[in-house]
Amino acid sequence: MKFNQKIYPARFFRAGWLLACLLASAAQADVGPALSGITARADDASTVFWSPAGITRLDQPELMTQATLVAMESKFNVKESNRDGGNADYDPSFLLVPGFYYAHPLNERWSVGTSLTIPSGIGNEYGKSWSGRYLAEESDLTFVMLSGTVGYKLTDRWSIGGGPMMMYTDSMTKARINNPVGSDGSVKLEEDGIAFGWQLGLLHDISNTARVGAVYRSEFDPDLSGKPKYHKLSPVLKDGLKALGLFNKNVDVGFKVPQQVQLGYYQEFRDDWSFTVDSVWVDMSEFGIEHVSIGTDHVSLPGEYKDIWAFTAGLRYQYRPDLAFSVGAAHMQSPVSDHKRNIALPLDRIIAVGAGVEWQWKGYQIHSNLNYADFGDGKLDQESGLPGRVKGSFDYNHAVILDMQIIKKF
Repeated sequence: MKFNQKIYPARFFRAGWLLACLLASAAQADVGPALSGITARADDASTVFWSPAGITRLDQPELMTQATLVAMESKFNVKESNRDGGNADYDPSFLLVPGFYYAHPLNERWSVGTSLTIPSGIGNEYGKSWSGRYLAEESDLTFVMLSGTVGYKLTDRWSIGGGPMMMYTDSMTKARINNPVGSDGSVKLEEDGIAFGWQLGLLHDISNTARVGAVYRSEFDPDLSGKPKYHKLSPVLKDGLKALGLFNKNVDVGFKVPQQVQLGYYQEFRDDWSFTVDSVWVDMSEFGIEHVSIGTDHVSLPGEYKDIWAFTAGLRYQYRPDLAFSVGAAHMQSPVSDHKRNIALPLDRIIAVGAGVEWQWKGYQIHSNLNYADFGDGKLDQESGLPGRVKGSFDYNHAVILDMQIIKKF
């Protein structure tokens, strides 16, 4: 498998962007600016996904349609490498992220709902000629998350809710191949797979102006499968792969998106003001690639991650019945130390701030949030044998996120 590892780039880790998507969800399904109020605010249809017990607070059917425009830019600066090429290319990208949420009260106790979120275009494009091209050239990830929710009001103060979740993943990764003779070749791997999980939430009304909530989400174990496509692969490497019986084989990747626990508090004060605080614990020590298998051979790639916390806080002012303003901030700890980070998944701490406005128009409620997120410098020093060594960090790695939600009550 050592020979095979040199041919296939370490981009199998790219599927781990699933976790980044779920944590950096300000780019996907904001409840408030910088993902504030996700647990205990529970006052619109997005609670179907973010806080399932909260759907019991809605007194009429409600549909939320969402569109989020994400403008991202990053550039990795190489400080040391044993391969020529220098820095990665400047990587700007624009993403349009849709989402749909529906909640329907059945009676005074029972409510049901569903959500469909479709984040797309997550990844990086480092370039074909930079020093780390044999580790990573380009990647994209698309996944669809479908959830079904049932909520039940246990008492006037307590509610419970939850249901199944399905995650479909489609991943594409590319890297250059360092041919022994001649120009570089390339390898492209496209994979897809489905995973199932579930979530369960509780919501407690402490008083008419305060409530607390908790949500548990199970782990997901998607298995991705695909067949690499080569371009300009040298005869020597091609014959070597054929001799090992690996040239035309499917690559199966097993990895784990870890369980999460979410806690939140909501408080109204001074008539028109309210604030929220939320925390999310992620069992990142369980995250990682369990194995990469090609034919009958496989290699284990255990993760070296640590459990993390993410925190959000928000403040909202109801200026008048049809107009409200809000601000929020979020911070997520880095799940990996600098010396263990790799270019395939350069996760670092995340800091986000944002502001929002809510208004009504012709029977519709419109929520709009503008956020800025900084994804950290991703400092790393990676040595990977034949693909080479890359040491450096991102000069910039951030996004501006405009989120628009349109709510219709029936």
